[in-house]
Amino acid sequence: MKRKIYFIATCVFFMAFFSCKTAQQETAEIPAEEKSDGVKTYVNTGVNNATGNISTVLVFNKIIEVTGIHPMSRERFTLSEKNYSYNFDTTELKIKIPSDVPYSIHDLTFHIVGFAADPGIFVLSGIDSKRDEISVAIAGKKAVEGIDFAYDKSSRRITSLVPLNVDTDSFQICWATKNGSVNFSNDTQKFREKYQKIYAEWAKSVRL
Repeated sequence: MKRKIYFIATCVFFMAFFSCKTAQQETAEIPAEEKSDGVKTYVNTGVNNATGNISTVLVFNKIIEVTGIHPMSRERFTLSEKNYSYNFDTTELKIKIPSDVPYSIHDLTFHIVGFAADPGIFVLSGIDSKRDEISVAIAGKKAVEGIDFAYDKSSRRITSLVPLNVDTDSFQICWATKNGSVNFSNDTQKFREKYQKIYAEWAKSVRL
């Protein structure tokens, strides 16, 4: 069956933060004993140039595989578990590049496969404390804090209060950093104009 690539996080206003994609997996590919771990998916991400950290933003309950990819040569280096560690609270991924890999950590992007929290949970990396208003939209509509999602400001953690499958549902999360803004979204094409309007109103409110 043809895979559909549809989960995209982008950075605007000249921010080099990360790019992220996930692909839907066949239900049959997920062993029955693992289904309770969450939604099987993947994220492609790189080093945040502002903080020097690698963050998945999307919270994983379990990491299955981490692969380093050189964007130009497309060389791939699958890392063993001793070469990485994942902080499930902050979504920060710490990586130790093996000695036989001829690139630095800043030269690579990383393909992280795992089981994401279901419903979705997100930790907003690099948020600007002076412009900390966030925007959350689901299915083309502005989400309401306390009804559709909960937001813990101290940990920058968004927890969905409604069913939100990060692989199949449409959503958009935006936040400001010192270097610009981040738009972390999934399957937005069907509500493109609505999301654009929600983003524009939010960007104006935080003075981007």
